[in-house]
Amino acid sequence: MPNVLTADRRDMALELGATHVINPALGNVAEQVRGIVPEGVDFAFETSGREAVVEAALACLTSHGLLGLVGVSPTPDASLTINLAALITYGHRIHAIIEGDSDLDGFIPELVDHFRAGRFPIDRLTKSYPLAQINEAVAAQARGDCIKAVLIP
Repeated sequence: MPNVLTADRRDMALELGATHVINPALGNVAEQVRGIVPEGVDFAFETSGREAVVEAALACLTSHGLLGLVGVSPTPDASLTINLAALITYGHRIHAIIEGDSDLDGFIPELVDHFRAGRFPIDRLTKSYPLAQINEAVAAQARGDCIKAVLIP
C-alpha cells in the first residue's frame, strides 16, 4: 500500500494547488474534512479500494454528494456496510469508474495539451521503471518515493 502518511505527498499537493491537505495519522479523516468544509464535499474520489477509505469518503459527502470509485480492492471479497437510511436521506451517489470512463480519443490529447501548457505535471506524478525492476517499482511506490510507478517493457 502506498504510504499516504508521507509528508512529501502532502507538500507536493500544496505545491500543485491544493488548498488543504489531510494527515490521516492525526485522526478521523472525515472529521478533518468536515473541519475544513463543515457541510461536506460535493465530490469525493477514492483511489485505494480499501473499505475504510471508501467509508470515510462517504462520510465526507454533503447532501446529494457523489463518490467516484476507481480503487481496486486488494481482496476480491471486500465489501462495505452502508447505512441505507443515510444514503437515501442525503441522496448520496456512488459511481464506479471503469478505466477512467473517458473518451480516449479526446481525453489523451487534452491531457497532452494540459501537460504542454504546464497544467498537468505528469512528470512529477509518475516515475518510470523497466519491467525488469518491477519489484523496485512496487517497493518505491509503497515507500512513497513516487505517486505512480509506470512499468516500461
